[in-house]
Amino acid sequence: MNQFADLQPRTATVLIVDDNPANLGVVVDALGERGFRVLIALDSAEAIERARFSQPELILLDVNMPGINGFDTCRRLKADVPTRDIPVIFMTVADGLGDMVEGFMAGGVDYVTKPVRIDEVVARMNVHLAMREMQMTLVRQNRQLQEEVRVRQKAEFKLSRIRDELELRVARRTEQLARANDDLRAEIEERERAQARLKVSEARLREIVEASPVPLCIGSLAEPRVLYANEQWRQLMGVSEAEQGHVDCNLLYAEQSGRRRIIERARIQGMSCDTDVLLRRLDGTTFWGAMTARLATFQDEPAMYIGIRDMTERRRIEQALLESREQLRQLSAYMEAIREEERKRIALEIHDELGQLLTALKMDVSLLKMRLSGAPDLLGKVNGMRDLVEQTILMVRNVANHLRPAALNFGLVSALEWLADDFGKRTGIPCQLVLNAGEPELDDAHATALFRVVQESMTNIARHARATRVYVTMMRDARGLVLNVSDNGCGFDPAAAGTRDSYGLLGMSERARLIGASLQIDSAPGSGTVVSISIPVENGREDDQDSDRG
Repeated sequence: MNQFADLQPRTATVLIVDDNPANLGVVVDALGERGFRVLIALDSAEAIERARFSQPELILLDVNMPGINGFDTCRRLKADVPTRDIPVIFMTVADGLGDMVEGFMAGGVDYVTKPVRIDEVVARMNVHLAMREMQMTLVRQNRQLQEEVRVRQKAEFKLSRIRDELELRVARRTEQLARANDDLRAEIEERERAQARLKVSEARLREIVEASPVPLCIGSLAEPRVLYANEQWRQLMGVSEAEQGHVDCNLLYAEQSGRRRIIERARIQGMSCDTDVLLRRLDGTTFWGAMTARLATFQDEPAMYIGIRDMTERRRIEQALLESREQLRQLSAYMEAIREEERKRIALEIHDELGQLLTALKMDVSLLKMRLSGAPDLLGKVNGMRDLVEQTILMVRNVANHLRPAALNFGLVSALEWLADDFGKRTGIPCQLVLNAGEPELDDAHATALFRVVQESMTNIARHARATRVYVTMMRDARGLVLNVSDNGCGFDPAAAGTRDSYGLLGMSERARLIGASLQIDSAPGSGTVVSISIPVENGREDDQDSDRG
């Protein structure tokens, strides 16, 4: 009994079924005081419903109830799967053997008589609750054991399969090892033959390197020392064969960071090609060398392979070429200035001398016309001569203006006004001049150069742009004086134009460079063109207010 008491659950739910409230009150109070959770049902239907819903650990069932008695109620409980495992103890006033046998046959586990004795009822309840707990424990253990047996059988099956697979893999691995061993022997033999060939190749390579006209050396990356150098490198750097292994490579660079920069460039780009470096010989003399470097290994040591070409003569030639180019530019500027002066002189002579002669001729023809008023035949000839003189005067003025516009003597603004008007008359393309700045204070050379750039731009528009509108704008901004020539024509590719014989664009760029101005051409096929030239000028004379002229 003590063993069963030890197995009693701490809190058990008991369903009491009795139609007598007085009996219920005594039992409920007594069981509640002993820690049981008590549920009550007054008839068979309520008992079955509560048992299904609450699943109590034990049922105290009165035998004598109206309607369905306790035995039939028990049979129904045992026939229902959710409630068939709940132990049932009958309570009755009869203590005959027949009633006890019928109760056990109905499925009950014990039998108490009324009036009930609480201690006896509690003792019997504890026994059956403990037995139910042990039964449930046995069921759980049996299920666990069955699961363990199933898992073990599955594991044994897997183990057997794994063992078979392992034996197969061992056999295959053994075969593979045998083949690998044969391959390894063949590879070792091939490697020995390759090493022999490599030694021969290295000997030949060393001979080639020694005979190479290019100075070559191999330097260590771990420390600044030479691992190998050919005779040409030693002669170039002024190092003897005995000294080459003890030379500090940093001393061979005229700049302290020279070696480090070459190594970093080779690491980033994989190879440093034709990098101009100022080098120093052991005797202290310096020279420019084009260095090619690549990172690799030499005798299992990180190293840098270096080739050097003496660039001293090339540098001298490049410097001479730059000086010659600058002299040519200066000569070009001088010749351009002479041409402008010659144009100016010829324009003045044509305008002053030839113009005066033609004007005098025109006056003489007019006098002759007055005297020949009575001779109709001669008068017709004189009128023809007068028209011819008029055309000649206009042609002379046109030639003089194109050599050098007379308006340019009165300032850049006047010259631009004449150029825009003349362009519109000659080409039939409307040209609008927009002035957002007053007359700048420029010397004649600068004003002439700016005028020629604008003139060349408009000539290109007339020849190639197929434009229907042209704008010439002069303004001031942070860059100084800015002249823009824009059109709505077909445009072009400036990069492609630079590869052809585009002497007009080249001449514009050169004129801008000679006066310290910057020229920019923005264009693309199908989007028109904008030519912009800007020149720094001091704040010179400007009008009191900006004006637009067209």
